Amino acid sequence: MSTSTSTSTQATKPILFISATGGIALATLRRCLASSNSFNQPNQPINHPSLTITVLARSPSRLQFLLTPTELSSPSLRIIQGNAHSPSDLVPLLTHPSDPTTLVDIVITSIGGKPDLKKLGIDDPHVCETGARALLSALDQVRRAASLHVPPNNPASVVCGNSTSSSREVEEARRKHKPYIITLSAAGASTVHRDYPLPLYPLYALLLRKPLKDKRAMENVFVESDEKTRWTVVRPSMLTDGPEIGLEKVRIGVEDLQSKKLEGDKVVGYTISREDTGVWIFERLVVGDDGEKYLGKALTITY
Repeated sequence: MSTSTSTSTQATKPILFISATGGIALATLRRCLASSNSFNQPNQPINHPSLTITVLARSPSRLQFLLTPTELSSPSLRIIQGNAHSPSDLVPLLTHPSDPTTLVDIVITSIGGKPDLKKLGIDDPHVCETGARALLSALDQVRRAASLHVPPNNPASVVCGNSTSSSREVEEARRKHKPYIITLSAAGASTVHRDYPLPLYPLYALLLRKPLKDKRAMENVFVESDEKTRWTVVRPSMLTDGPEIGLEKVRIGVEDLQSKKLEGDKVVGYTISREDTGVWIFERLVVGDDGEKYLGKALTITY
């Protein structure tokens, strides 16, 4: 079954964005809204599932400023003010809007810090790691509130409340209570290979050293978590504000974060636009069929 297939019994696929004011997440959000708006229009060809979209935003007004009136008026969208580092803010957003016994299908997290040139880093050197820990804590709290326990490694049974389900029901319970997490990291975060050209080494080694340390820590939080491989890390090259030029121009390098080994050819690149990165995430991971093969992987995405 594809990761992009709805993991709930509802007709819609619920998605939670943790921050969406950055260029990549904003581009993905806009494609999700366009897909949902098409779904709600009569006589429109439907190429994607209907999406229910929740955005956790520290400053909703900033996101509202970035979206068009049509996007803001979408019945599929709700924007909730909150702190991505607060599990209590995340907990109520992780359940399906129409079925509190089921979690959202997809979580897209794209939090990051503000550049601090004086410190050659960012204002919060642990912003991504802290956000990852908050998300996992919130997921644990939601499951505990529902009295659900899903054993992490090839379980023989699932205990739900006071009853024990057979092993055949494990995967269904796992899908319902382990959403697919897409988290944004960055090229240069790999400890296995260099995925940026050598001329950029001074930039990555000096100016980006502290932010990349935080990205690696965030990735390790997911690798070491009970979520195991229900996540994909996206590592874009240096980002540009250029227009969308087409997914056929996008190259993907794959690293297995469990075994710390490359899969296939090494991919090295200078840049990619925020638009193409966001579109790729939408087309390949949110509504496409590539999510399944990228579970537990880190993806270098570049031109």
